[in-house]
Amino acid sequence: MLSHDEDRELRAIEQWFEQSDPRLSRMLREHEPPERKRQRKAGRIAVDLTGGLLLAFGIVAAAVILMVLGVLVLAAGACLHLAARG
Repeated sequence: MLSHDEDRELRAIEQWFEQSDPRLSRMLREHEPPERKRQRKAGRIAVDLTGGLLLAFGIVAAAVILMVLGVLVLAAGACLHLAARG
């Protein structure tokens, strides 16, 4: 925990930093840690694999419901990939 004086100094430094380079301070404030990015990417890949497996099992078993589910999950995965691009 910071003392009252340290907290005040830190706030002054943050204000100076925002005034001197607002673009960089905004980028640092909105930065997502690399670990979180990897987790999100792994989740998107898991959705893709699940959709592909559902589709494949649906084709092999001639089960229309599995094929439809597979296509829907793959479409959701595509939407997740597009949303991740920005």
